[in-house]
Order: sequence, then structure tokens, then C-alpha cells
Amino acid sequence: MASASQPARSRGLVYLLLAVFTAYSLFPLLWALVTSLKRPEDAVRYPPQWLPNPLTLQNYVDVLTRTPVPYQILNTALTAGLAALTVVGTSSLAGYGFSRFSFRGKDLLMISLLGCVMVSGATKVLPLYLMLHKIGLLNSLFGLGIVYAVEFLPISVWLMKSYLDTIPIELDEAASVDGSSRLRTFVSVVLPLSMPGVVAVALITFVRSAQEFIYAATFLTETGVKTSPVGLYMFFTELGVEWGHLTAASLVVVFPIVLVFLVLQKWFVSGLTMGAVR
Repeated sequence: MASASQPARSRGLVYLLLAVFTAYSLFPLLWALVTSLKRPEDAVRYPPQWLPNPLTLQNYVDVLTRTPVPYQILNTALTAGLAALTVVGTSSLAGYGFSRFSFRGKDLLMISLLGCVMVSGATKVLPLYLMLHKIGLLNSLFGLGIVYAVEFLPISVWLMKSYLDTIPIELDEAASVDGSSRLRTFVSVVLPLSMPGVVAVALITFVRSAQEFIYAATFLTETGVKTSPVGLYMFFTELGVEWGHLTAASLVVVFPIVLVFLVLQKWFVSGLTMGAVR
């Protein structure tokens, strides 16, 4: 009897801890949603008003019609999309090469890529700024997208190489017997089978690029090319923080990213876990 109740108590404790962790994680998001539905005077009221009364959507109307937030979301999507496409194309080919070929210095190159991941992004701001300035790509979404692509390429190569290692090499050999070239084999046979890994790399690159602040704040100073993380600072004014507009804009910015992640999460998880187990 006691032994049968022990697993039940253990499961109950686990569920309780999960519930506490979930509530702790979701509370900031829920509070931001509540604040975004309040009037400006209610958003700063003390003690805080837990439920909006009256409920208003004016903050969202203002953000979408009277601020450059929609254009900043577009800038973010273009920059992160460029980075994701560049990283997917290059990391897939590089990962295939590391997975299928043996050559001198292969292990050293892989370790070098891992070393690039360990270098803090803050230490690269000044060199990258000088490079972009010299080639005329400051205040350029294209320049920022290339910076993001280079930033996330090393870890993406590792992820793609790990995933491609799980695809049997016999498929390559069978395609070679049928007269297929290496490139055609990769495009028509290997790449379709590695789509979960491709989705994982694309999502990681897109989400992290869309959330990045330091590079965007340093390399983009003109109003028309600012991305969402930098643009949100417009609500920090000399008169105080516009909490209603800030929380509404934050939710508007985050919603598309969360939606994309929810749609592709199955492939994302598969891409990460399959590459980790051989």
C-alpha cells in the first residue's frame, strides 16, 4: 500500500513543481497583457489594478496606427529572414561536407567553429562596426542580416552536421550508383530528409536575430531602419515610461514569432533531438 502511494506522491510533487514553474514563467506575459488593456492612468496606479477596468484596446490602436512599430516589425522580419536563409544554405552544405567527407584538418575546423561560438558578441561590436562602415553597410538591413548570419553560422554547422550524421550514407551511395552527382544527391535525397534539422537551424537563427539588441542598436541609428528590439525604446520618454503602449507593442512584436514557433515546433524538437542521438 505504501509502495503504491509513493509513485503517486512523486508524480504529484512533480506536477506541483511544473505548475509553479509554469505560473512563474507566464506571469510576466499575463501582466503585460493586462497592462496593455489598461488606460494610461490605470497602468501606473498604486496599488496596482489587477484587472483592467474599463478594458480598452486604445493602446494597440495607437501602436499600430501612430507609431513606426509595424515598419520595425517588417525590418526585423527582413533582417532575420535574410540571416535564416543565408545560414540554412551555408550550414546545410558545410554540414554535409563535414558529415560525408574526410579531409586533413577536419577536426581542427570543427573545433575552430566551436571556438567562434565561445567568443562574446560584445567583444565583436567595434570590429564589426568598423568593417560595416568601411564597406558602406551601416544603417543597412542587409548588412545587419549578414552580421547575424555570420554570428549564428558556426553553431548551425554543428547542428546540421550532427543531424546529417543520422542519415544513412547508403542513400548517397545508392544515388551515386544511379549516376547522381554529389550536389544532386544532396539536393534531391539528403536535404529533404534533413528538413527537421533545417527547420531547427532556421528557427534558432530567425528567433535569435529577431530578439538581438546590441548589434541592432549599434549598427542601425536611422529611424527608418530600426528593428523592433531597438524601436521599443521610443516608449521610454523624459516624462516616464508609457507602460500601456510599451506592453502592447511588445506583445505585437512577440506574437508573430510565437506563432511561427508553435506551427513549426514539432519539426524543431525533432531536429534538435535527432541530431543529439545516434
